[in-house]
Amino acid sequence: MSMISGLDRAFRRCGGAALFALALLLPLTVLAQPADPASPRARLDSIRGELTQIEASLTNPNVSDDELQRQRLRLQPLLDQLRLLTDEQVPRTEQARLRLEQLGAKPDANAPPETPDVARERDTRTKSFAEADETLKIGRATLLQAEQLQSSIGDLRRDRFAKALFAAGPSILNPEVWSTTLTAFPADLRASQFIFGDWLSVFTTALFSPRGVLVALSFLGAIALYVARARYMPRLTARLARSVDSSDRHMLYVALIRVVARTAPPALASWLIYAALNTAGLLPPRIQPVILAIVFGLALIAFVQALVDALFAPGEPQRRLASVMESTAKTVTWMASSLVIVMAIGKVFEAWLQAIAAGLTLSIIVRGVFATIFAVILIVGLYRLRDNQEIEQEACLGPYVPVDGASLGPVRILGWVVGVAVLLSLLLGYVVLATFLTEQVIWLGILAAVFVLLMQLIELGISSQLTGEGRLALTLRAGIGLRAATLQKIAVVLSGALKIVLIVVTVMLALAPWGLESTDFLTSLRAAFFGFQVGGVTVSLSSIVVAIMLFALGLAATRSLQGWLEGKFLPTTSLDTGLRNSITTAAGYVGYAAAAAVGFSSLGLSLERLTLVASALSVGIGFGLQSVVSNFVSGLILLWERPIRVGDQVLVGDAEGIVKRINVRSTEIETFDRSSVIVPNSNLVSGVVRNRVRSDRTGRVLISISVPRTLNPTEVRAMLLDAGEAHGDVLKKPPPNVLFKKLGTATMDFDLICVVGEVDIVGRVTSDLNYVIHRRLSELEVPPPGAELTVRGLEGVEHSLGEIAAAVSKEVGRRAKPASGRVSVKRSGPAPEVEEEPEEAPASPGARTEPAASGGKDESKD
Repeated sequence: MSMISGLDRAFRRCGGAALFALALLLPLTVLAQPADPASPRARLDSIRGELTQIEASLTNPNVSDDELQRQRLRLQPLLDQLRLLTDEQVPRTEQARLRLEQLGAKPDANAPPETPDVARERDTRTKSFAEADETLKIGRATLLQAEQLQSSIGDLRRDRFAKALFAAGPSILNPEVWSTTLTAFPADLRASQFIFGDWLSVFTTALFSPRGVLVALSFLGAIALYVARARYMPRLTARLARSVDSSDRHMLYVALIRVVARTAPPALASWLIYAALNTAGLLPPRIQPVILAIVFGLALIAFVQALVDALFAPGEPQRRLASVMESTAKTVTWMASSLVIVMAIGKVFEAWLQAIAAGLTLSIIVRGVFATIFAVILIVGLYRLRDNQEIEQEACLGPYVPVDGASLGPVRILGWVVGVAVLLSLLLGYVVLATFLTEQVIWLGILAAVFVLLMQLIELGISSQLTGEGRLALTLRAGIGLRAATLQKIAVVLSGALKIVLIVVTVMLALAPWGLESTDFLTSLRAAFFGFQVGGVTVSLSSIVVAIMLFALGLAATRSLQGWLEGKFLPTTSLDTGLRNSITTAAGYVGYAAAAAVGFSSLGLSLERLTLVASALSVGIGFGLQSVVSNFVSGLILLWERPIRVGDQVLVGDAEGIVKRINVRSTEIETFDRSSVIVPNSNLVSGVVRNRVRSDRTGRVLISISVPRTLNPTEVRAMLLDAGEAHGDVLKKPPPNVLFKKLGTATMDFDLICVVGEVDIVGRVTSDLNYVIHRRLSELEVPPPGAELTVRGLEGVEHSLGEIAAAVSKEVGRRAKPASGRVSVKRSGPAPEVEEEPEEAPASPGARTEPAASGGKDESKD
């Protein structure tokens, strides 16, 4: 027992000592532990180390472009991590600050001291806030360093590109260049024979080996593809030509089918041969660029020819997508095919010179010769595209024929500039610049053709698929339950978004060969939108020009958005005209503000500086621009409250008309005599305005008539009601109504009251009803009988007048008788009749004439 107790005491002593040693070593082990690798500070320190390595690599003056590109790719994920880290650290810092502020201010020396718990909590929260704030500040500084490194890499690459592009060398007209080339040409020829002869011998030997079977099959497959293209392409063309559908959408689909059918076989055949040679190991490093240039050239030639044929369709105007004449279509097709063939052959020769390690002078001559041929073909084609006087006069005769000079004017001017620039560059020794310009002509031409095809595909394809009677539209309407109007809105929005994406991608692809990459573009946009700036404001001519250009682009984009809303999207909705105008105007305000913000951001003007400027100008605005600001605010009130809308019929003072437009400062009212009245917005808000269509747009037709008392008032009322109900524009609810307004001594007054659906048609309906009512009243009124006047006691006077008339008629007939006969005038009929009587002897002097008792006939007595 004593032994056990002794061991227990010894163990306790050792255990106590061990615990004491462990307590002493525990803080040291804690201090020796590394920081958590997942903590923001550890991630930040790791990123800073990589940025230091990238920055050290840029100090090397002989760094290559490939190394710069590699460092750029290495830097991009670091930038994304830094932006994510700072975004995560901002709310953490804000939370730490709020927790610290919850404890209140630290008491001063005269105040009672804090309790130990509060003091301990204050120290903990102060330390947390300091750490979070320090991490945030270091993160922002590191992000700035990374963005500066990205800008430095981009500047270095563009500087190297500019130096290489504008490097001056000897001109192709320099005799020393030709003499040096002729001297070194035999050696270059021997090198070509050695390299290509050796490759041909290896290739010939490989044909009789198992590898040759693969190569032979690839060549047979390529030949089969070309034969199929030559055989089935005419059949496809004839089949498409027999189609009766002549819509724009069908023509676009035919063009796309022809592009694929004409491009796919040559491209696939070229790739098949290249893949077979590469798989068989028959492409040594020096031969591979030459074969690759041949393969790429054949595919490029087929693609460009297919694009030009799809757009211009020489000889087939019925499927031509570009609105040009036949002569222009043939010239453009010839020019594009010739240019791409020259460039493809030139690339093959450049690869050959690289393979044999030819001298500089031979490379200059080869590039210069092909660039000269390219420029000559371009100039000749542009010269053939001119519009002479005969063509313009012929276009003015008969139906309208578009002359290509106006539509192709900018393209022709740019082509002339490029052609002359290529020739001048060759003469001055800038061979690299000349070659680069020739490549850009082909590249921009391909981009333009593809852009036109894709733009038409977006415009016609999406609308036809979503708004037509196609399978997709029917599925969406029947399966999902979308209405046709909703699908039309979706089609408009989707096509607009795709067009914007297409324009941005096309611009970036066009600028890519000049050294501008997508990351540069996105960085610029980020700096413009978020107002990133370094130090103070730096104002220069370039920044002002960029600001003006950005502001102009913003205005153009805003106008395009307003036109799209007003012309395409809003008409598909059921909104009234006034609300459409309010939405369009509000979009314009937002767009103008965004354009101004982007312009000021490019100048480096932050919101604080703009606030100071606005506060300095507040006094001037209060006195000098008071009316302008008042009208502007009134315009916003009109757009928001909408007491007056576009299309309303209003009366302001003595002016009455239709509201046509609500602008920033004033409102335009068109009166009924086609004149415009400009009313300040403040007058409409603070003044008295009579709006005839405020609640609805129904109109009231009032026709007042007066009829004689002889008519039956019930029949008049029925006639008026029937005329109002028979008109198609008169509403059935409420129905027309007739009021018996007044009963006079000789007349009765009635009012016909009708309601029409639109106030604009009140005048036309009133006119139509007046015509109908006038015709119906004419049928109701009985015409009065004619008055007769009888006078008695004048029979003797009537008899005497008859005898006098008969005697006068007899005397006139006797004097007018010709020598061959006698003419008598009879008045018994409605018109006098003249007849000839046979010749008889003249009457004796004793003869006399007596009137007949009836007074209606003349008789002669002997």
